[in-house]
Amino acid sequence: MRVLGVNNAKAEAQWQELPSPKVEKGQIRIQVEAAGLNRADLLQIKGLYPGKVEEPTLGLECSGIIDQVGEGVDEAWLGRKVCALLRGGGIAEYVVCSPSVVVSAPEGLELSLAAGLCETWCTALFNLWDQAKVIPKEKVLIHAGASGVGVAAIQLARLLGAVPYITCGSQAKLDYCVARGAEAGVLRSQDWAAYFRGLGLQFDVILDPVGAGYLNKDFSVAASAARIAVFGLLGGTSTDCNLVDFLSKNITLFGRTLRTQTDPVKRRLLAELETIVWPAVQRGKVHHGVEQIVMPDEVIEAYQNMQQGDQLGKTIIVMK
Repeated sequence: MRVLGVNNAKAEAQWQELPSPKVEKGQIRIQVEAAGLNRADLLQIKGLYPGKVEEPTLGLECSGIIDQVGEGVDEAWLGRKVCALLRGGGIAEYVVCSPSVVVSAPEGLELSLAAGLCETWCTALFNLWDQAKVIPKEKVLIHAGASGVGVAAIQLARLLGAVPYITCGSQAKLDYCVARGAEAGVLRSQDWAAYFRGLGLQFDVILDPVGAGYLNKDFSVAASAARIAVFGLLGGTSTDCNLVDFLSKNITLFGRTLRTQTDPVKRRLLAELETIVWPAVQRGKVHHGVEQIVMPDEVIEAYQNMQQGDQLGKTIIVMK
């Protein structure tokens, strides 16, 4: 079967041919319809992903149809349309995983669009709902608001009754985020922290995929007892911080990567996805956020666009 792997010598994505995976006891096999591209893929391609990468094939999420089940798995799974939250391996013709990391695709949504929901929405749920415990009327600052996770986080904040603000890279992206529910925002090329301080805004929760270079500014616009979630390294791996704001404001700073969570944690997040998000998708209250659908021969260019910051919303690769 065809899979998207990594050429470690050249630090680039590369299509490869591998045997189709065998289904072991307690597993299912998904015939992949489509898969989501994520910034974590870029770190894996460069060999910079934090933590151990157990699955060399790219792809942290996919959608498709279950075509095989292993011993001990209910055959009722066969033929079911699902989305999967994976440690890797999703950009392939087939992927094998535990039933605990899959969820039925939302009714009425094409599988090609459902492919990009798991990673983005579970990242938003994990950081905003599970960890930061956002409550109604709190102000939430979301960096990279026009990214796949950013668009999910904007909409999740609204579903939870909070008020989302964003930073992003262009006026087109800012307009896009406002259309998806952001209250307001500012371009990252400006001094965004000074802009928000000038408006008298302080944020109860900050969702930050940048980290280095943003952390001190995050502290400066944080409200008392703010929670700051760092879930990416777009700004680098190290920084100096002024701890005065951190201590005086009683800020909680935490870092989370979804990929390294255990299957029980992912099972819980997928249950939250099905309970909180799917009904909103089906009622038209939530947009899937997919703005680019590419074919296999276009995937390298799609990653380049993502690296350059040209991506808007979510990019999906269709495998069949």
